[in-house]
Amino acid sequence: MGKGKYSKKRAIQAQGTPHADENEKDLISSAMQNALPDFESVSDPDAAVDGGNAEGEEKSNARAGIVEKIAATFRGGDKLRGSSRRIWELDFIRGVCVLLMVFDHLIYDLGHIFVPAWIKANPDMEWLVYVQDMAVEYWNSAFHTSSQHVVVWIFCFVCGISCYFSRSNLKRGIMAAIFAMLITVVTSRLGMIIRFGILHMFAFAILLWWLIDTVCRHKKLRTAVVSLVLGIAILCIDYAMSALYDSGTRFTADKTWFFVAEWLNAGVGSADYYPIFPSVGYVLIGSFFGYLLYNKRRSLFPRLGKYSWHAPFDFWGRIALWVYVFHQVAVAAVLALLSVLIFTPGNFVII
Repeated sequence: MGKGKYSKKRAIQAQGTPHADENEKDLISSAMQNALPDFESVSDPDAAVDGGNAEGEEKSNARAGIVEKIAATFRGGDKLRGSSRRIWELDFIRGVCVLLMVFDHLIYDLGHIFVPAWIKANPDMEWLVYVQDMAVEYWNSAFHTSSQHVVVWIFCFVCGISCYFSRSNLKRGIMAAIFAMLITVVTSRLGMIIRFGILHMFAFAILLWWLIDTVCRHKKLRTAVVSLVLGIAILCIDYAMSALYDSGTRFTADKTWFFVAEWLNAGVGSADYYPIFPSVGYVLIGSFFGYLLYNKRRSLFPRLGKYSWHAPFDFWGRIALWVYVFHQVAVAAVLALLSVLIFTPGNFVII
């Protein structure tokens, strides 16, 4: 019975609906009208189908685009793919830090080098005295001292995070070391030598991280843990030794190891001085957080606007090394040009 009905149904489908009874015709017609209610008002059903599909696809794509944008906002940016993708918040933080450093050195040059010469050549310009007083007051203020330490700590922390992303920390560390040595040579000839400044410290820290990563056979978790433990050990040792030094203990009078820590030989002459203890500890701890926070190699924050308000800071952050190496030359050149053209004609002051 069932098989006969099935055969009859197949025969009706093969021959078309003319052989169906009136109830079946009405049922089929009603179903078609309910499924496609708009076709009756269109003169060309085929065109309506094409238009409906196109419009549906367009709406679907628009909805998908909105959903993707919302999802990207909550997940915090795009995943890194090659060198064309960067984690913007790291560039932003680095850019802010390096611009604050440039401002810091500008204030020093104004208050201690150029403005005093300008005042001597132009005693009638009383406003220059106010400029010098403000610059010196800012430089000697507690706010400047505290903020300088905070900026340096953040800079060290970000440098450590960047170790996790660098393709070759060996190359990066060697390049920083070469520039650091050039800075020492140039500043020694200018009479304001930098023996072991922040770039020297960064070079040492990056090469140390490369050594740790090599010994750990490039196992990122193992490298991160070792870096964290060593970084914390450096901070703890520095805290304990500094407390002993402040209490009157003197460990050595030999300045050969000046780059290790300030408590080994206080009073070492250096215009910019950031020894291994404790600064390298912050870099190593930062590298641990590089693994912890950026293991998926994705920005943690959305870009916050289609106009990329952070782009100018990102730019300076991407070229932070070059800014550090050449910013003093650029600042001094601009101030020297102002000197020879306006304040001290014929005298660049810095020479």
